Amino acid sequence: MLWAARVLARTFGTVWELLSRLRRRPAAPDPAEELRLRLAEARARDTETASAVVELEPGSEPEPAQHDQEPSEPASSDAENLRRDVHARGRALSDEMRGASGRD
Repeated sequence: MLWAARVLARTFGTVWELLSRLRRRPAAPDPAEELRLRLAEARARDTETASAVVELEPGSEPEPAQHDQEPSEPASSDAENLRRDVHARGRALSDEMRGASGRD
């Protein structure tokens, strides 16, 4: 009689496990669609801040931008000149770093 109870318990356990595996789970949201929505929200925020107009008092002039640092990108329109500029800056930074490490 004890064996019948065990068989019955295992049968119910197996059926329960199969039904829980087959049970439909809610579909996970599409990650690509989620990223598209976040991108659209970020773009909407950017356009809101970009469209905000800075109001100046009448007769006041805007302060000129200070250009203490060199521009991050050279004003070369030719791709070959741009490539050469980037490599020259890289070599200069590399030499500068080697010089700084050699002083220690």
